[in-house]
Amino acid sequence: MQIKILMVEDDDDLRDSLHSYLTDVGFLVHAMASAETLAEGLAEMEPDIVILDLNLPGMDGLDAAQLVRAHEPAGLIMLTGRSMRTDRLQGLAAGADHYLVKPADPVELEMVIRNLVRRLRGPDAALVPDQDVWVLDTKHWQLRAPDGAAMSLTSAEKHLLAHLMARPGEPATRGALMPPRTHSDPDAEGRGLDVLVFRLRRKVERDCGRPLPLLSARGIGYVFAGKARLEGD
Repeated sequence: MQIKILMVEDDDDLRDSLHSYLTDVGFLVHAMASAETLAEGLAEMEPDIVILDLNLPGMDGLDAAQLVRAHEPAGLIMLTGRSMRTDRLQGLAAGADHYLVKPADPVELEMVIRNLVRRLRGPDAALVPDQDVWVLDTKHWQLRAPDGAAMSLTSAEKHLLAHLMARPGEPATRGALMPPRTHSDPDAEGRGLDVLVFRLRRKVERDCGRPLPLLSARGIGYVFAGKARLEGD
Protein backbone atom coordinates (compact mmCIF):
# COMPACT_ATOMS: atom_id res chain seq x y z
CA MET A 1 0.00 0.00 0.00
CA GLN A 2 1.46 3.36 -1.08
CA ILE A 3 1.66 6.29 1.27
CA LYS A 4 -0.47 9.13 -0.13
CA ILE A 5 0.90 12.64 0.39
CA LEU A 6 -0.93 15.92 -0.15
CA MET A 7 1.53 18.82 -0.16
CA VAL A 8 0.66 22.52 -0.03
CA GLU A 9 3.68 24.70 -0.82
CA ASP A 10 3.74 27.99 -2.75
CA ASP A 11 7.48 28.00 -3.49
CA ASP A 12 7.63 26.50 -6.98
CA ASP A 13 11.23 25.24 -6.76
CA LEU A 14 10.82 23.66 -3.34
CA ARG A 15 7.47 22.13 -4.26
CA ASP A 16 8.89 20.59 -7.44
CA SER A 17 12.05 19.25 -5.77
CA LEU A 18 10.16 17.67 -2.86
CA HIS A 19 7.54 16.24 -5.21
CA SER A 20 10.31 14.65 -7.28
CA TYR A 21 12.14 13.22 -4.27
CA LEU A 22 9.07 11.85 -2.49
CA THR A 23 7.79 10.29 -5.70
CA ASP A 24 11.20 8.68 -6.33
CA VAL A 25 11.13 6.97 -2.93
CA GLY A 26 7.72 5.43 -3.61
CA PHE A 27 5.08 7.86 -2.33
CA LEU A 28 1.99 8.95 -4.24
CA VAL A 29 2.20 12.75 -4.13
CA HIS A 30 -0.24 15.48 -5.11
CA ALA A 31 1.15 19.01 -4.78
CA MET A 32 -0.69 22.32 -4.84
CA ALA A 33 0.47 25.93 -4.62
CA SER A 34 -2.30 27.20 -2.32
CA ALA A 35 -4.84 25.89 0.17
CA GLU A 36 -7.84 27.26 -1.71
CA THR A 37 -8.73 23.79 -3.05
CA LEU A 38 -7.47 21.89 -0.01
CA ALA A 39 -10.91 20.66 1.02
CA GLU A 40 -11.47 19.13 -2.41
CA GLY A 41 -8.00 17.57 -2.40
CA LEU A 42 -8.60 15.98 0.99
CA ALA A 43 -11.92 14.51 -0.11
CA GLU A 44 -10.65 13.21 -3.44
CA MET A 45 -7.25 11.85 -2.39
CA GLU A 46 -7.87 10.85 1.25
CA PRO A 47 -4.16 11.35 2.00
CA ASP A 48 -2.23 9.61 4.73
CA ILE A 49 -0.14 12.73 5.33
CA VAL A 50 -0.59 16.44 4.58
CA ILE A 51 2.53 18.63 4.31
CA LEU A 52 1.54 22.22 4.89
CA ASP A 53 3.36 25.55 4.65
CA LEU A 54 2.23 28.34 6.98
CA ASN A 55 2.93 31.30 4.68
CA LEU A 56 0.43 30.69 1.90
CA PRO A 57 -1.43 33.00 -0.45
CA GLY A 58 -5.12 33.30 0.37
CA MET A 59 -5.99 30.89 3.16
CA ASP A 60 -3.04 30.74 5.55
CA GLY A 61 -1.54 27.59 6.98
CA LEU A 62 -3.19 27.82 10.40
CA ASP A 63 -6.66 28.01 8.87
CA ALA A 64 -5.74 25.21 6.47
CA ALA A 65 -4.63 23.10 9.43
CA GLN A 66 -8.19 23.20 10.77
CA LEU A 67 -9.41 21.59 7.55
CA VAL A 68 -6.78 18.87 7.83
CA ARG A 69 -7.59 18.16 11.46
CA ALA A 70 -11.25 17.79 10.54
CA HIS A 71 -10.18 15.16 8.00
CA GLU A 72 -9.05 12.46 10.41
CA PRO A 73 -7.02 10.35 10.39
CA ALA A 74 -4.59 12.25 8.12
CA GLY A 75 -1.29 13.15 9.75
CA LEU A 76 -0.12 16.76 9.52
CA ILE A 77 3.45 17.95 8.97
CA MET A 78 4.07 21.68 8.94
CA LEU A 79 7.03 22.67 6.78
CA THR A 80 7.67 26.37 7.05
CA GLY A 81 10.23 29.16 7.16
CA ARG A 82 8.84 30.39 10.49
CA SER A 83 11.41 29.34 13.07
CA MET A 84 10.39 31.35 16.14
CA ARG A 85 9.28 29.46 19.23
CA THR A 86 5.88 31.20 19.15
CA ASP A 87 5.36 30.06 15.56
CA ARG A 88 6.24 26.47 16.47
CA LEU A 89 3.86 26.53 19.43
CA GLN A 90 1.10 27.96 17.24
CA GLY A 91 1.64 25.24 14.66
CA LEU A 92 1.59 22.47 17.23
CA ALA A 93 -1.48 23.98 18.90
CA ALA A 94 -3.20 23.96 15.50
CA GLY A 95 -2.73 20.19 15.37
CA ALA A 96 0.59 19.57 13.63
CA ASP A 97 2.13 16.19 14.39
CA HIS A 98 5.55 17.51 13.34
CA TYR A 99 6.88 21.03 12.80
CA LEU A 100 9.86 21.24 10.44
CA VAL A 101 11.72 24.44 9.56
CA LYS A 102 13.00 25.18 6.04
CA PRO A 103 15.32 24.56 4.32
CA ALA A 104 13.91 21.07 4.11
CA ASP A 105 16.13 18.01 4.16
CA PRO A 106 14.24 15.59 1.87
CA VAL A 107 15.67 12.49 3.59
CA GLU A 108 14.64 13.77 7.02
CA LEU A 109 11.18 14.61 5.68
CA GLU A 110 10.85 11.10 4.23
CA MET A 111 11.75 9.52 7.55
CA VAL A 112 9.31 11.77 9.43
CA ILE A 113 6.56 10.72 6.99
CA ARG A 114 7.29 6.99 7.28
CA ASN A 115 7.54 7.04 11.05
CA LEU A 116 4.42 9.18 11.44
CA VAL A 117 2.37 6.84 9.23
CA ARG A 118 3.69 3.88 11.18
CA ARG A 119 2.66 5.52 14.46
CA LEU A 120 -0.77 6.57 13.21
CA ARG A 121 -1.66 3.38 11.34
CA GLY A 122 0.35 0.78 13.23
CA PRO A 123 2.80 -1.78 11.85
CA ASP A 124 0.25 -3.09 9.34
CA ALA A 125 0.75 0.15 7.38
CA ALA A 126 4.26 -0.95 6.48
CA LEU A 127 4.08 0.36 2.95
CA VAL A 128 6.85 -1.76 1.50
CA PRO A 129 6.12 -4.65 -0.90
CA ASP A 130 7.78 -7.39 1.19
CA GLN A 131 6.82 -7.14 4.83
CA ASP A 132 9.88 -9.02 6.11
CA VAL A 133 12.53 -7.31 3.98
CA TRP A 134 15.05 -4.74 5.23
CA VAL A 135 15.93 -2.16 2.57
CA LEU A 136 19.22 -0.29 2.28
CA ASP A 137 18.96 2.84 0.14
CA THR A 138 22.59 3.40 -0.84
CA LYS A 139 21.84 6.61 -2.71
CA HIS A 140 20.27 8.38 0.26
CA TRP A 141 22.23 6.57 3.02
CA GLN A 142 19.10 5.24 4.64
CA LEU A 143 17.96 1.97 6.20
CA ARG A 144 14.27 1.01 6.17
CA ALA A 145 12.85 -1.63 8.47
CA PRO A 146 10.24 -4.12 7.18
CA ASP A 147 7.40 -2.00 8.57
CA GLY A 148 8.62 1.14 6.79
CA ALA A 149 10.32 2.88 9.72
CA ALA A 150 13.45 4.62 8.42
CA MET A 151 16.71 5.99 9.75
CA SER A 152 19.76 7.74 8.31
CA LEU A 153 23.22 6.18 8.33
CA THR A 154 26.76 7.39 8.68
CA SER A 155 29.12 6.38 5.89
CA ALA A 156 30.75 3.77 8.14
CA GLU A 157 27.35 2.21 8.88
CA LYS A 158 26.42 2.32 5.20
CA HIS A 159 29.68 0.57 4.25
CA LEU A 160 29.05 -2.17 6.80
CA LEU A 161 25.42 -2.77 5.83
CA ALA A 162 26.03 -2.57 2.09
CA HIS A 163 28.56 -5.41 2.31
CA LEU A 164 26.36 -7.60 4.53
CA MET A 165 22.98 -6.90 2.93
CA ALA A 166 24.29 -7.57 -0.57
CA ARG A 167 24.78 -11.20 0.56
CA PRO A 168 22.26 -11.93 3.35
CA GLY A 169 22.93 -15.15 5.20
CA GLU A 170 26.57 -15.21 4.07
CA PRO A 171 29.16 -14.35 6.77
CA ALA A 172 31.59 -11.55 5.96
CA THR A 173 35.07 -11.22 7.43
CA ARG A 174 35.90 -8.48 9.87
CA GLY A 175 38.43 -7.01 7.47
CA ALA A 176 35.87 -6.66 4.70
CA LEU A 177 33.43 -4.88 6.97
CA MET A 178 35.69 -2.08 8.18
CA PRO A 179 35.78 1.08 6.05
CA PRO A 180 38.96 1.70 4.02
CA ARG A 181 41.84 3.34 5.87
CA THR A 182 41.40 6.44 3.75
CA HIS A 183 37.84 6.77 5.01
CA SER A 184 37.27 10.24 6.48
CA ASP A 185 34.13 9.52 8.50
CA PRO A 186 34.87 10.60 12.11
CA ASP A 187 32.37 8.00 13.29
CA ALA A 188 34.72 5.26 12.08
CA GLU A 189 37.97 6.70 13.41
CA GLY A 190 39.32 5.06 16.54
CA ARG A 191 36.50 2.53 16.73
CA GLY A 192 36.67 -1.19 16.47
CA LEU A 193 34.19 -3.10 14.37
CA ASP A 194 32.44 -4.46 17.45
CA VAL A 195 31.78 -0.97 18.79
CA LEU A 196 30.44 0.12 15.40
CA VAL A 197 28.07 -2.87 15.30
CA PHE A 198 26.97 -2.36 18.91
CA ARG A 199 26.08 1.29 18.30
CA LEU A 200 24.34 0.51 15.02
CA ARG A 201 22.17 -2.16 16.67
CA ARG A 202 21.21 0.24 19.45
CA LYS A 203 20.46 3.03 16.97
CA VAL A 204 18.23 0.76 14.84
CA GLU A 205 16.29 -0.48 17.86
CA ARG A 206 15.78 3.10 19.04
CA ASP A 207 14.75 4.59 15.68
CA CYS A 208 12.97 1.62 14.07
CA GLY A 209 11.54 -0.08 17.14
CA ARG A 210 12.89 -3.53 16.31
CA PRO A 211 16.22 -5.40 16.48
CA LEU A 212 18.52 -5.42 13.47
CA PRO A 213 19.13 -9.04 12.31
CA LEU A 214 22.90 -8.55 12.35
CA LEU A 215 24.59 -11.49 14.08
CA SER A 216 28.11 -12.42 15.01
CA ALA A 217 29.67 -15.21 12.93
CA ARG A 218 32.15 -16.86 15.28
CA GLY A 219 35.68 -16.86 14.00
CA ILE A 220 34.72 -14.94 10.86
CA GLY A 221 32.94 -11.64 11.45
CA TYR A 222 29.27 -10.86 11.04
CA VAL A 223 26.26 -11.98 9.01
CA PHE A 224 22.97 -10.32 8.09
CA ALA A 225 20.42 -12.94 9.13
CA GLY A 226 17.28 -11.37 7.65
CA LYS A 227 15.92 -10.74 4.16
CA ALA A 228 17.52 -7.75 2.50
CA ARG A 229 17.32 -5.60 -0.59
CA LEU A 230 19.60 -2.83 -1.87
CA GLU A 231 18.21 0.20 -3.67
CA GLY A 232 19.73 3.31 -5.20
CA ASP A 233 22.71 1.86 -7.09
